[in-house]
Amino acid sequence: MKVKRVSIAPNSKESEMMVLGSMLTKVNSLNIGADALFASDFYYQEHQTIFSVLQIFYRKDKPADIHLISEELKRTSQLEEIGGIAYLISLAQYAGTSAYIEEYVQQVKNKSILRRMIEAAQEIEKTSLEGPEDVHQSLDDAQAKFFAISQQVNRNVGVQIKDLLVGKGPAERPYLRELESRQELFLEKGEEEKVISGLPTGFSDLDHLINGLASSNLIICAARPAMGKTAFALNVAATVCFSHHLAVGIFSLEMSAKQLLHRMVCFQSEVESQKIITGSLDGAEYQRVVEAVHAMESEVMIIDDQPGLTITDLKARARRIKEVYHADLFIVDYLQLLSSSGFRSSGEYRQQEISEISRNLKNLAREIDTPVLCLCQLSRKVEERVGHRPMMSDLRESGAIEQDADVVLFLLRREYYDPYDKPGMGEVIVGKNRHGAIGTVEVVYRKELAQFVNYSPQAPETSPFYLDTE
Repeated sequence: MKVKRVSIAPNSKESEMMVLGSMLTKVNSLNIGADALFASDFYYQEHQTIFSVLQIFYRKDKPADIHLISEELKRTSQLEEIGGIAYLISLAQYAGTSAYIEEYVQQVKNKSILRRMIEAAQEIEKTSLEGPEDVHQSLDDAQAKFFAISQQVNRNVGVQIKDLLVGKGPAERPYLRELESRQELFLEKGEEEKVISGLPTGFSDLDHLINGLASSNLIICAARPAMGKTAFALNVAATVCFSHHLAVGIFSLEMSAKQLLHRMVCFQSEVESQKIITGSLDGAEYQRVVEAVHAMESEVMIIDDQPGLTITDLKARARRIKEVYHADLFIVDYLQLLSSSGFRSSGEYRQQEISEISRNLKNLAREIDTPVLCLCQLSRKVEERVGHRPMMSDLRESGAIEQDADVVLFLLRREYYDPYDKPGMGEVIVGKNRHGAIGTVEVVYRKELAQFVNYSPQAPETSPFYLDTE
């Protein structure tokens, strides 16, 4: 059966006219239309031109009506191209006194989405018919195209710096306005309270050092086994989800969802793991568990414990979680358990495979504009070194991890090697920080709860972290 192709792309000229007419006559409609649409959402060239001028006026906080817009179009020699001032008047008359601007905007947006879907489908069809060498990569590219459409993001072209400065394109608002907001927030909170721009980890001095977990960043947390990588990641997840009420997605390739839940209940209730497992709780401990469970029920945390995921599978699932639950943080536990469909599982290709996985994780973080915290194993060279202090060269199997990551954290608990060396203490070593300083933060490890907490030194003048001056 031959599929009948549509010769005219989906569009609604009447809806586009209603939107522009409303924007020309009402300030509220101008605000709604300029915020919700891009010029590319309009099908007709003259409508794209008119909307572009209206949006410029909106960005500059200038009033916009038929006369002012026509003068600007005349100045740029575009007035005749759109049909003259008579067409602007007809748009205003066509819209009349309608109050349904949101409905018209949605109609225009829907038609634009359909056109993008058709364009993406045609590109996918063309690629598929050419018989690509890497089918899995082609599938990932296809999924990325439709995810980009669902997020209403146009990634086909770059953006000029001047557009970012005035709040156009991916910038939410003009740069100077954003700076003023930060100043106001700083003055409101005072100099004593440290302000970070990224998601908080729950470790105040680490947040101060790396400025929190920034959007689109890939954060690697690496350590030898039994150092507490999963515990650290769950601490961060709990802070973001249960303390700041933001959605978190966790990909656990090593532990089951039930095991992760048990750990989180332990440190949220501050009741020892063994007591919960055996049920040997007193009344107060039971009540703390009940309160923790009820508090956790009201938040959004998604755990995907499917073992043996490929990086392509993980990216597809992450996009879906982002789209459905609007996740603000993703955690991957851990990198070496992922595989890439494009490589054979052998030692000869493992380094290339890890490089591919690392690069894809970074691309995922940028694509969904969300921080990705990925756990990673270190090589055995740490065990052979005096002091067992991890280094960047210890990142197992690939130097690409160091290259792709925005932030690299190392965990070290000295008591693991020597029970008398700083018992109950741990170190979070910032080995790489693309946007700031590196250094070390001391934390406390509560083994009975599998929990890391902030360290408060006895002497108030003693700093709980120190910078690397090399």
